[in-house]
Amino acid sequence: MNDDDRTKEALFRHAILGEVLSRSLRKGQLHPLLTELASQTFEDYRGRPRQMAYKTLEEWLYKYRNGGFEALKPQPRSDQGQSRILTPDLEQLIVDLKREDPGRSAALILRELELAGRIARSQASVSAIQRVLRRKGLSIPKMELDVPARYRWQASMAGELWQADALHGPMLINPATHRPQRAIIFGLLDDRSRVVPYLEAGFGETEHRFLGVFHNAIARRGIPRKLLLDNHKSFTGSDLRILCAKLDTHIVHSRPGDAPTKGKLERFWRTLRDHLIDRLDLKTVTTLDELNLRIWSYVEAEYHCRPHASLSGKTPLEVWEGDAADIRWVTDHGHLEQAFYGEVDRLARNDSTVQWRGTLYEVPPYLRGAKVRLRYSLLNPNRVSLLDANVEIPLRVVDPVGNAHRHRNVSKPEPDEKPKTGLNAPDLMLDKMIHPDPAQKPTTQETRKETPEGGDDHE
Repeated sequence: MNDDDRTKEALFRHAILGEVLSRSLRKGQLHPLLTELASQTFEDYRGRPRQMAYKTLEEWLYKYRNGGFEALKPQPRSDQGQSRILTPDLEQLIVDLKREDPGRSAALILRELELAGRIARSQASVSAIQRVLRRKGLSIPKMELDVPARYRWQASMAGELWQADALHGPMLINPATHRPQRAIIFGLLDDRSRVVPYLEAGFGETEHRFLGVFHNAIARRGIPRKLLLDNHKSFTGSDLRILCAKLDTHIVHSRPGDAPTKGKLERFWRTLRDHLIDRLDLKTVTTLDELNLRIWSYVEAEYHCRPHASLSGKTPLEVWEGDAADIRWVTDHGHLEQAFYGEVDRLARNDSTVQWRGTLYEVPPYLRGAKVRLRYSLLNPNRVSLLDANVEIPLRVVDPVGNAHRHRNVSKPEPDEKPKTGLNAPDLMLDKMIHPDPAQKPTTQETRKETPEGGDDHE
């Protein structure tokens, strides 16, 4: 299990405990909650069904309370990446069998190996075969074909659950490319009050853009306890998941293609499109600022102030203000800013550069060839720094043309005065040849030269 897998495992454990972590429990409430979780089966980040014992869940909970998110990461194994049961030749044979016939299951491959005499009976398990296939990218995830039942539901209080999604808006001219490009509107909706914490139109449907919208929403409307998202790549990145784990926000993903899961937000999108998007005068609205100005004028002046039938005739703002005491407001904005930073390990190259997300940054020359820790902003992709012990060093993008004229002489400290021993190998060898030691016996070769021709060496 590598560092990424340990982080994913920690996120999996945090997701299971999300219901427990997000509630303020009284004495006697913890045991039934953990017992209920222990009776359920969960699918982890590798697609495996897993059921945890009560003691395991209890151990995870206390680890998180004592050490935070980092304590949920499993400790690395000493034989990481190596099978303790299957030899490399057997692993290759398993891969070849699967590639030969993709319909072969792990159980069938195991049985074929036993029948062929390649492994002894009970030497390996089906899970060992599955791990090999999963590591090689040959595992097929299960497909859930059942359709869940539909019920009318809503969160119990404001700030408990936010829904997030993206809406494709009108075509505008992108000033960066000077070409028409479709504007993407990222937005969030509070499930209980129907208040829109924040939404913004921009170019590109990326995780970075959504993180910016999410940051503004938290600054305006507090920290949600849960976040309901679909499975688009802008909502499934590791930066978002680690951020929500730091904020103690539980992420819930809807089933693929199951749009009714976020029915309230889908209804808002339809209202926004009917009242505003489809009726824009694109001769007047030509920039993102003009589009965002009209979107927010509708949300603040119309939508938030209009009574909703689903809210018993109340407006979204009235419901939100009624639950203001239950909202997790941001008390320390400095801590919030620190949460929107990520860290990653990278290897510094011999040319004093390190690559992060396709961009080369310069690092101090003494770190060449070393593994370095980068700290990057989730809101500003150009803000990247290096952590060296307790010092944070801002990094700049490599300028190859400018570096061609940079001074390369490195100032060296003056060396300490070297001791003089008076010994020198060449001089010593010459002196020995000129002044041989009379007490030293001659070599065998010298003795043979002194012996007369045809004489006997022995008396």
